[in-house]
Amino acid sequence: MAAELKELKKLADGSPSPQNNKRAEEVLLAFKEAICDFTTLPPNNTKTAQSQKERTLAMQGYETACVLAAKNILTVDSALERHAQLLQPYYFDYRAELGDSSKRGEILALELLSLLVGKKLGDFYSLMERIPLKERSDKYINYVVELEKNLMEGNYNQLLKTRQKSPSTLYKALLNKLESTVQDEIASCIEQSYPSISLAAAAKLMNVKPQDVLNYAEGKENWKVTNQQIVFNINDETKAEIPPETARDLISETLSYANELERIV
Repeated sequence: MAAELKELKKLADGSPSPQNNKRAEEVLLAFKEAICDFTTLPPNNTKTAQSQKERTLAMQGYETACVLAAKNILTVDSALERHAQLLQPYYFDYRAELGDSSKRGEILALELLSLLVGKKLGDFYSLMERIPLKERSDKYINYVVELEKNLMEGNYNQLLKTRQKSPSTLYKALLNKLESTVQDEIASCIEQSYPSISLAAAAKLMNVKPQDVLNYAEGKENWKVTNQQIVFNINDETKAEIPPETARDLISETLSYANELERIV
């Protein structure tokens, strides 16, 4: 038991590789098989002479599994979501007995971020309700709360800036997904707001370099780049370009309207 947990932690300190990924799955399976002999794990809420030791070992194992999943060392589908769910009894139901793990805030925020990126807002808010108000000032949890606030307000540029201030390297893969999603949303709003825009203005709105916009445009059938200008409605090129300043206002209004509709629904 202790040997499997020790090896899992060692693997979690490493990087993804075919060998490490395979070994992580094997050791995690062995760990889970070993704790099947424990008699004090969920849904058992009874305290015994062994309960604290057994529950602490299980909690540490599931925390390490979350780290492995976040770093793409554990690549099984939904690994992060499943192991974060398995952790919840230890973080909430057994909290008085076990105390707070040193990884509690970081892992809870990791789960919140996963739910936010996956657009599972109902589950996101349900988990937030379980976290005491005084704990929401934790640097990890507060960071994700700020991301969610920016996302719901349609303040995408601020969200992208906040993304650069991550308090944990564990969030890197999820933040990359979130950034990609946000840039898609901005691009969609730009496209729908006006027929054409300069490459430089589009890059500024999407918070990327002009070359990144060119690369993005290559995958869009209705984006045509000519002389540093992006034309969206190529069959109706006579429409006047909307200035970047006006574009920002239109995008902001569009996003705010969409968010209000989402809240109403």
